[in-house]
Amino acid sequence: YGHTDLDRALGTAALAGRFGEADLASILAHHRQHREPDGTEPLRASEDHSLQAGT
Repeated sequence: YGHTDLDRALGTAALAGRFGEADLASILAHHRQHREPDGTEPLRASEDHSLQAGT
């Protein structure tokens, strides 16, 4: 894993409050497993572009 991968995983761990024994390794593996075939991150709709009706 590179510096970018580790930085992203640490950010995810911080947001989730997950700093247990194997949490960081699990997050790194999850991020690697859920990349697009070309190595880029999958596109996700933001709240600004959601089709979900607001309440």
